[in-house]
Amino acid sequence: MMRAAILAAALAAGFCSGCSGSDGPRSGEEGVMLSLEDVLSGPPALELPGPVKVWRADRASDLGVYYVLSGRERVGPTRQVRAALRIVLLKGKAEVRVGDVVKVSDSGAYAVAPPGTVWSLKRLGPEPLVFSLLVAPDAVPLPELLRPIPREP
Repeated sequence: MMRAAILAAALAAGFCSGCSGSDGPRSGEEGVMLSLEDVLSGPPALELPGPVKVWRADRASDLGVYYVLSGRERVGPTRQVRAALRIVLLKGKAEVRVGDVVKVSDSGAYAVAPPGTVWSLKRLGPEPLVFSLLVAPDAVPLPELLRPIPREP
C-alpha cells in the first residue's frame, strides 16, 4: 500500500526530468512539476457524458498518462485489447474490478489491467472519482479508454 501511495503522489505531481523540493509549479531545463490541481485546471483533452473529463498529462509511443475526473456512478466496464492499463485512484472511494477480482479501495489504490481484461470503477459515496490511467503502449485512441462494452440483449 505504501508503494501505491508513493506512486499516486508521483503521478499527481506529474512527470519531470528534474524535480524541485519547492512549492508550486517549476519549469526550465530541469523539467516541469505540476500539482494535480494544476493539471485539472487546464482544459480537458476529452469530455464525455456523465460527466467525465480526461486530461492528457504525457504521451509517448510506449506510455500515455491521463487523468480522469468522473461524476458517473460507474466507469466501464471496458476492455483494452491492445494495451495494458495501470489505474491509480487519486481521490474518492471506489469498487475496483479487474477481471474477476473486486476490491473496495480508497485513494492511493493501484490496479493493473492486462490487455484484454475487463475493468471498471464504481464510485462509492458522493465524491467524484479522480484517477490516473497509464496506458502501455499508448496505441488506444483517447475516446476508447473509457468506452463501455455494449451489453448483449
